Amino acid sequence: MLNTTANETVAAASPLSEFAAPYVSEYAGVIPGGEATLSVIAFAILAVIFYSVVMAIFQTIKMMTRKTKTTLDDHLIKNLRRPMKWISVILAAYLSLQLFYPDFNLWGHSLDNLFTIMFLIVGTYTVNALFSAFMGWYAEEMAPKTDSKFDDEIFPLFKKIGSALIYVIGLTIVLSTMGIEVSALIAALGVGGLAVALALQDTLGNFFAGVHLLADRPVRPGDYIKIDGTDVIGTIEEIGWRSTRIRTWDNNIVYVPNSKMSASIIINYFNPQEEMGYAMTFGVSYDDDPEEVIDALKEALARTSEETGKIVEAESSTVRADSFGDSSVNYKVIVKIPVYGDRFGVHGEMVKQIFYVFKERGISIPYPTTTVYMHEEEKGKKETRPKGKKKKKA
Repeated sequence: MLNTTANETVAAASPLSEFAAPYVSEYAGVIPGGEATLSVIAFAILAVIFYSVVMAIFQTIKMMTRKTKTTLDDHLIKNLRRPMKWISVILAAYLSLQLFYPDFNLWGHSLDNLFTIMFLIVGTYTVNALFSAFMGWYAEEMAPKTDSKFDDEIFPLFKKIGSALIYVIGLTIVLSTMGIEVSALIAALGVGGLAVALALQDTLGNFFAGVHLLADRPVRPGDYIKIDGTDVIGTIEEIGWRSTRIRTWDNNIVYVPNSKMSASIIINYFNPQEEMGYAMTFGVSYDDDPEEVIDALKEALARTSEETGKIVEAESSTVRADSFGDSSVNYKVIVKIPVYGDRFGVHGEMVKQIFYVFKERGISIPYPTTTVYMHEEEKGKKETRPKGKKKKKA
């Protein structure tokens, strides 16, 4: 509810308007438009003066801070330039109206009250600009020097929350200045917020799950992961407020709710490092000598490493006989690859080189076969006669 009691009384003339009164009465009747034209001219002159002063101050500060090592002053100058322009224009408008219309009143609000509200709005924007300048400076200059990536990941979320809080506090102060009962509004918002929280339970759950993922850091943007029990496998692009965005190997985007991400078992192929082991199994005939097969596999591995360049320390890779299969002896080749995605190219090239090497050395790759041995027993036949019957004599 608006408090109009104090604003209903006619404001007393200010010292500024009393000083300008003789000049206003002298020129108001000469210039077309009278006081309205004079107020516009005064506004234009004052705006140019204030704007020029502000720009001169900024240029001086910029020259003084050019040689400093930190970039914080550069961020402050950049972010404060716009609100300072607005303040100079609003101040020019206030002074011009104070000179010619000191009793100006709008919707029960006096001139001083109206411009107080305007300065509060610009002040809120200025505080947010300072906050953004500090956050930008920290992200650019300080965060890269830290060993942890936590600040890089949590800063965008923290910046949004901080800006929202600044504007909420500024709005509360503006409403209070306008005479609106803020306490009742806050109470109503509290009840409404509770109802909204119950209605948006899943959304809030996803939000706090996202905060948990950023704080605990089981995964980070850029990690190659697989969600156990699903077909989702790919690179994390962003952990947002509601969902995590994953780009799959076939260049599709999958959005996984943060609550599901937080509750799932996640295989992170980039943690603790991107290099990883990769095992391949190949079957060879029982008729071939194991030592010759292992030697042939090592040759195929060397060729694969040369062709792809995707095998780390190929000479230290493991090649060994692994198990007996239904129609072959299985051999395992274990290599180290730079990243998980390289396994496709390495495996394909390895199969091709094994085919060539085995063909050169006469080593056979058996077809899946099953041998069935049949064992049949001859059973003696007995003559049986029905009981109670005798053989007749001739």
